[in-house]
Amino acid sequence: MQGTLGFFFHVGEELYGVTARHVLFPDEEGNKSYSYVAGPRKKVVLMVDKAFADFLASIQARIAILKNTVTVLGKQVAMYTKMAQVGNQQAVNDLATTEAELNKRKAAIEELKTFFIKMKKEWSALNDRVIGHVVWAPPISFSTPPHGYTKDVCDIRLNKKKFLPNFKGNVIDLGSEIECGDFMIRMCPRDDAQSEFDYPEDRLLRLGAILSVVKMREPNSQDHKGDTVRYVIKRGLTTRTTIGRLNGFESYQRRYSVHGNLDSVEVPIYPYDNNSGPFSKGGDSGSPIVDSLAEFVALLTGSTESSDITYGTPMYWPWNDVIKPQFPGANFYFDIPDN
Repeated sequence: MQGTLGFFFHVGEELYGVTARHVLFPDEEGNKSYSYVAGPRKKVVLMVDKAFADFLASIQARIAILKNTVTVLGKQVAMYTKMAQVGNQQAVNDLATTEAELNKRKAAIEELKTFFIKMKKEWSALNDRVIGHVVWAPPISFSTPPHGYTKDVCDIRLNKKKFLPNFKGNVIDLGSEIECGDFMIRMCPRDDAQSEFDYPEDRLLRLGAILSVVKMREPNSQDHKGDTVRYVIKRGLTTRTTIGRLNGFESYQRRYSVHGNLDSVEVPIYPYDNNSGPFSKGGDSGSPIVDSLAEFVALLTGSTESSDITYGTPMYWPWNDVIKPQFPGANFYFDIPDN
C-alpha cells in the first residue's frame, strides 16, 4: 500500500507525522483501534523496493537527458565561437548565453551523480528507508458524530535523526509540474482581481492557520467566468502538484462495501477545469489540501474515478477533536530558522 504523509506535529521533543489510516492498514488487518505500547512495531517505509528502484531510475534518466542537452549545447558553442571570430556580434552574445547554459547543465549532472551515489549507498536497504512507526490509529468511521465526517487518521512517531537535518516544518513543495508564472495565473485567473496567492521564492509553501468552518463555506475568489470559488492546492505521491476548486459546500458521500453502505459528510474538491484532469488519484490519500493563503483546508481521504471528485475531511475537526485529545500538548507549528 502507498500514500502521502500529510503533515507534522510535535509534542515536546517528539516528532510525529499524520496520514490516512487506510494508507497503512489494509482491509485484511481489520478495523480495530491500534496503539503501540511494546513489542514489534508497525514500521513506516519511505518507498518500497519497486518505488525506490523507480526513483533511482528517474535520476539516471534525468542525467541521460542532461547529457544529450550538453552535447547539443557543445555543438552550439562551437558554432557561435566560429561566427564570433569573424566579427558577428550577435554570435558573441549567443555564445555567452549558451556557455552559461552549458555550464549550468554540466553542474546539474555532477549534482545528480553525487545525489544518486548517496541515495544508493545510504537508502538501498529497506531498513534504511524506515522513517518511523505507527503509534496510534483509531478505527476508520463514517458519519462520525457530531458532524458526520469520516475519521481516517494514523499517527506516526518519526525518526528525528532522518528528518531533522533537512526538516522544513509543515510545507508543501509546489514542484516543477506547473511553471511559477502559470501557477500564479491559475490561482487568480481574473485580471480585475487582486491575488491573495504569493508564490514562494524557494517553492515551499509554508502552512499557516487551519481554515475555519465558517471560512470554508465562503469562497474567496472568482474564476474567469465570474463564478465564486476557493482555489486549493495539494501535492501527492501520484498526481504531484494539482490545483482544484472548493465551492464552499459540504458533500454527502456514499461508499459501497462488503460491510454495507458507508455514508459520510465530506469536503468535495473539483478539478480546476474540464482540461486539467483529476485533483487526485490513488496514492494521494493523506495529502494536505491548502488554500491560496496556505491555510490548511482538509486531509485528503479519497476520490471517485467516475466523476473526478476528491474528498477530504475538514482539518479543523481531526486536529482539534481527534488528534489533540490523544496527544496533549500537540503543536502544529515549528520554529524553523531561515537558512
